[in-house]
Amino acid sequence: MRGICCLASVLMCLAFAAPAAAKTKPHHRVGKPIAPIAIVINGAPLSVNPPPRFFKYQLLVPVRRIIAALGLDFDKEGRRIVTHAGYKTIALTIGSRQAEVDGEPVILDAPPVEIKDTLYAPLRFFAAALGAQATYSRQTNSVEIISTLVGRSGNGIVATGSQAEQVGTVTAVDIVSQPPTITLTSNASVRTLPIAGNASVVVQDVNTNTSNDAALDAVRVGDFAHVYLNRQREVERIVDAFGSRVGNVAGVGDGQVVLSDGHVIVPDRASEISLNGAPAAIDDLKVGDSVMVRYNIDSSEVREVIATRRSAGTAPPPGNVQIASVSIDPTHALKSGDRVSITLRGTPAGTATFDIGTYLTGLSLHETLPGVYSTLYTIPKGVNFANVPVFGHLNVRGTDAERAQSTAEVSVASVPPGVGDYAPQNGATVNDDRPSIFATFTSDTVAIDPSSVELEVNGHNVTSESKRTARFIEYTPGISYGNGPVRVTVRVSDLAGNTAAKSWTFFIKAR
Repeated sequence: MRGICCLASVLMCLAFAAPAAAKTKPHHRVGKPIAPIAIVINGAPLSVNPPPRFFKYQLLVPVRRIIAALGLDFDKEGRRIVTHAGYKTIALTIGSRQAEVDGEPVILDAPPVEIKDTLYAPLRFFAAALGAQATYSRQTNSVEIISTLVGRSGNGIVATGSQAEQVGTVTAVDIVSQPPTITLTSNASVRTLPIAGNASVVVQDVNTNTSNDAALDAVRVGDFAHVYLNRQREVERIVDAFGSRVGNVAGVGDGQVVLSDGHVIVPDRASEISLNGAPAAIDDLKVGDSVMVRYNIDSSEVREVIATRRSAGTAPPPGNVQIASVSIDPTHALKSGDRVSITLRGTPAGTATFDIGTYLTGLSLHETLPGVYSTLYTIPKGVNFANVPVFGHLNVRGTDAERAQSTAEVSVASVPPGVGDYAPQNGATVNDDRPSIFATFTSDTVAIDPSSVELEVNGHNVTSESKRTARFIEYTPGISYGNGPVRVTVRVSDLAGNTAAKSWTFFIKAR
């Protein structure tokens, strides 16, 4: 199930079998809604939401969803996306027809696009990368993929050659042994692998699109990992992936909690639960508590629940090690390269560290004044998360203070916003001399800044005459345009200051 190679390349047949989309304006149809295109791999259905879709004569694949469903790594920096399928490195760039397979250019029929917050790529991109067989059935509206490469062998190896891949849940990491080892469990297979001295480690949150280089001790038991092996069958690259949720408790009972967004969290005996830094049971939580949840993306098992209750409680006796406060500045959304000041106030003459959620942990603070620990932290590339608290830790002469949480939260976006749907389409010809012009916007973890949106038509800024929100801008001309080209440019920024622009041209041919 984890070979996107097969799924991707397999789908080349679909590009030929796909019916062409009519080049007309969309309209409402009466009757039964069109069912989504299903994917079946070696007889087993693969649940992908949103599903593949036809767009401008092409059958497009939702890149992020399928990569996540198959358990492959997903690295997005700016508009460039990279994944590894066995021994191959595959890359594409949003808006560019040139993709890469192991550094070699591959020309696509159409550039990858973002539609309604989802990144799609044409199937020929995947087909050019790897080979498989697939058929598209109009009767069942499904893609059937048959390939011996899909799935894993008994030992979990999914590719052969100069590099192989092992996937599974991390059950042990031994950083003391020589060489260090990692143990993965997949179905009934358990395998311990030696780690090469120059091995690289990436820790990835698939929900927030956060991907960071890390040390081996950042690999967590319970996470789902991709391990890439060299010719000596030593681990040379580890991608440790997990999922997360952040929210407030809206209800507690029967060994589970309901978050304010409606998600139900059901931990089991293996789940680690803490409340204000101390071990706790799930029934100890109360409505209003802040919660961060870490779970296994393959099994959906809850691995960790970090809860914080913002109440004064009973003050500790004088002389005990304690944290008075944790603060951050600035508190607005940040982007890569921005600097944030972290300050912890507490018992003096100690050692202090801070965590940004579960994404960045164990970062050092320095005691600049007695009892004041601070640092200026630069946001690294590739970090994306929303509304995450900062946790402070303090140890004085071997005694730990109760973990404290910042009152403000941190939001970071490394990916610029995008322009999704727009009309009239690039190159289109319309017979209306006052055509409605619009564009929709997409963003990752940080919202669009509505005041940043600008629309320019034929070199004139028409923003003040447009209707604009955080999701779209729409403009209906007050004058008639003559026949010929109309050039449109949209500019947009998110609340972190990331900017994007899109330009296109359509043509008017009025009677």
